[in-house]
Amino acid sequence: MGRPMMASRGWKKLSTDIVAETPLFTMKRERVVNPRNDHEFDAYVIDLSDWVNVIAITPEREMVFVRQYRHGISRDTLEIPGGVIDPGEDAVAAAVRELLEETGYSSERVQHIGTVDAQPAIQNNALHTYLVIDAEPTAELAQDHGEDLRVELHPLDSLDELVRTGEISHSMMLTAFHWLTLYFRKNGSI
Repeated sequence: MGRPMMASRGWKKLSTDIVAETPLFTMKRERVVNPRNDHEFDAYVIDLSDWVNVIAITPEREMVFVRQYRHGISRDTLEIPGGVIDPGEDAVAAAVRELLEETGYSSERVQHIGTVDAQPAIQNNALHTYLVIDAEPTAELAQDHGEDLRVELHPLDSLDELVRTGEISHSMMLTAFHWLTLYFRKNGSI
């Protein structure tokens, strides 16, 4: 799904140990050998499920956002809906589910517009971005016990300003918006 496999260029993995397990991720220590100089060292990898994020646009050309508290930075952020792909779930189903759970919005018009490695220096998961056109409210929010989400609609043409002013600062959102820009360049407007 848009994630080409590249050669390892001779890197050798000698062993893997689990350092920590949490409900969200597993931290692994991998003993590796650098092919350039045969130097052995420990590399740390965070093992995570793939994620989805969803750019949902209403018939009125408004984007559906969620405002939520993020513990890593101890403040609220403005984001598009998204989350973890559950075991056995495909990415498009996860995108539809996350949009509905976090915002109450849905649509039949869902398409994949891009995939990136989330943070390849230390993580092994991918982020899949979906575009949902003609999203409309169809259900109540189904928030997890640890979520406090607020749905906000912003005009599509305000996106640049939201980024420029820092209202949107989450790197995964900026990646999604780049995929949206590429989509518009290829397909024109929605």
